[in-house]
Amino acid sequence: MGSGTYGEVRKCKNAKSNVVRAVKILRKEKLDEFEVQRFTHEIEILKRLDHPNVIKLYEMYEDEKRYYLVTELCTGGELFDEVTIRGQFEEEHAAIIIQQVISAVAYCHR
Repeated sequence: MGSGTYGEVRKCKNAKSNVVRAVKILRKEKLDEFEVQRFTHEIEILKRLDHPNVIKLYEMYEDEKRYYLVTELCTGGELFDEVTIRGQFEEEHAAIIIQQVISAVAYCHR
């Protein structure tokens, strides 16, 4: 689905339930000690969050070389890409998007 500096994201399916998810695979060799601490803290936060506009973390695994984060599969694309393609949004549509973003931020701050 995508790749970056630290790893990649792939689509995966649970062999027993057939539920499709995303798995983010991070290479440990790419993370320094500070990044590992920040990453660990982020995982602890994500485990506690449950909001429709915040990605859901289901499971986390690790082996000698990688971390594996199993999350819900989000297929809608990036908001930035959508803004770039459209150039502008109708006010009503923009208001809905901003409400969703602010709702998620407010939830995280609580």
